[in-house]
This record gives sequence, C-alpha cells and structure tokens, in this order.
Amino acid sequence: MFKKLLPKEDKYFDDFKEMITHIQEMASLTHQLFSADKPDKDLLLKLRTLEHRCDEVSAKVIKRLNKTFITPFDREDILVLTQKLDDIGDMLLAASIRIDLFNVTEKIKYADDLAAIVLQQIKELGIALNDLRVKHTNECKAVAVLETEADKVYHQAMKELFIEEKDPLNVIRRKDILSILEEASDKSQAAANVILSIFIKNA
Repeated sequence: MFKKLLPKEDKYFDDFKEMITHIQEMASLTHQLFSADKPDKDLLLKLRTLEHRCDEVSAKVIKRLNKTFITPFDREDILVLTQKLDDIGDMLLAASIRIDLFNVTEKIKYADDLAAIVLQQIKELGIALNDLRVKHTNECKAVAVLETEADKVYHQAMKELFIEEKDPLNVIRRKDILSILEEASDKSQAAANVILSIFIKNA
C-alpha cells in the first residue's frame, strides 16, 4: 500500500523521446550519406555528435534508475529499452564511419534502400515512444513489416554483390556496410519488441 502512494518518476518518457529524436536525426543523415553519388564525409561529425548525445541520455537513465524507487513500468524494461535504442544509434554510426574507414568514394548499391527502411522504422518507433502510456501497437507491427522488407533488400544486395563485383576487397567492404545497415533494421525490430512487451505487461 505504501509503495502505491509514492510518486512515480515519469522523466523516463522524456528520456526516450529525446533519444529517439537523436536517433531519427542520425537515420536521416545516414540515409543522406548513402543516397549521394559521392558520400559527404562531413556528415560523420554530426553523426558522432548525435551518437554521443544518445550515450549521454542512456547514462542519465541508468543513473536515475539507481536513485528512483518507483518507476512508471518495470526497471528491467526501462533498462532494456534504453539499451535497444542505443544499439540502433551504434549501428548507424558504425555503418557510416566505414565510409571514411574504407575510403568509399561512390554510392553503394542498395545501401540507400536499407537506410531508408531503417529511417522509416525509427519514425514508427518515434510514434510509439511519443507516449508509452498510449499503446501504439500498429506502429510496432509496422516496424516488423519493414524489417522483413530490409531482409529482402539485403538478400538481393548480397546476391548482386557477389555476382557483379570482381574486386574481393570491394566485396568485403560493401558487404560489411550493408550487413551493418541490415543489423540496424534488426535492432529497430528488437526495440519494437520491447515496446510491445511493455504494452502487454501494463495492459
């Protein structure tokens, strides 16, 4: 009874909104990066900054969890959701910095398609995270549909890459980038699954 009378710490909702805002901006920049005929490496600094902000929000959530007695939903779910969202940002940065690491100077076929799918997934996650107290299940389902589409694009990209590209180093470089973008889609799906789990537990 005493526990129910204590106020809940609702700032986590703001943290999730802040994090998904940064991630959506990262996804937009990633799509811009991979859509250009010649990648703009100046975008990498912006991506690094945004990813660092995500890390700061993640650290803030963990610090608050250590001090908060009553949370709006399970502590474990708050921690897992934070980690899953942070994972998306990590993947977007990882794919993008390989443009510089591998000295990529031309567009990678299908990378823009995968980046566009991830961007749309994150927009759907943003709607779902806008207020976790409202059960946005349709958006979570949309993320799953988009993840299936990303798998199809990735498989087609791999098929064409191994047929058309003769330079083994280019195969390795492009496969690495495409694989990370596909993993970003998987991470988005993982975040959607956590959100659905939260909805179910708090129904």
